[in-house]
Formats: sequence, C-alpha cells, structure tokens
Amino acid sequence: MIKVKGGKKYQKDIVIQTAEWCVNHFCLNGVDVKFRLEKYKDCWGYCTEGNKEHSYNIKIATDQIFRDFVATVVHEMVHVMQWETGIWKGEGEREASRLQYKLTDKLWQEGIL
Repeated sequence: MIKVKGGKKYQKDIVIQTAEWCVNHFCLNGVDVKFRLEKYKDCWGYCTEGNKEHSYNIKIATDQIFRDFVATVVHEMVHVMQWETGIWKGEGEREASRLQYKLTDKLWQEGIL
C-alpha cells in the first residue's frame, strides 16, 4: 500500500503513480510504503525501514524540478527493493543512483507520467 502525506495534490499523484509502477516493476507485492513530502531540508530523499516487516518510510523534497522529483522517488524505491530482496553492494547508493534516471525515463516511455 502506498500512502502520501504533505505536498500538493499533483505531487501526491506523481508519487503514487511512480511508486506503484516501481512496486510492479520490482515485484514488491505486499510492501507498505509511507511517503512524506516536504521542502528540502538536508537531502532530496531518504528511506528508512518501518516498524513492521515490509514497511518503509520515505521523505521526498518537493522543491525539485519535475524530472528530479520523479527520479528521487524512483531512487528511494530502489532502496525498498534492496531491503526486500536483501541484495545490494555497500550501502546501495551506487545502484540506486545508477537506476534512478534510467527508470524515470522508462516511466515516460511507457506513458505512466
């Protein structure tokens, strides 16, 4: 389940569409992801594991250009995939950074956004 708090309606819609696409793309059925949208504080996005199994909390900065906003959601969803599969190297940043724009472009090509 994807839940979003904060931000404007169009930003919430983008997050839901992007996160749902990532859930399907990464085969992450059964995850519970809660997003919090807020202005930039100290990073563009951040993902932590939640209190329950298969639950995650993600913060996304709203004051980004559109493509970067979507790529940040994708980046954090890559971290969800890493935790769910238990597969990543190091802290997982290299893989998330490598995939964020590649998958964002795929979203556009598939007409999701």
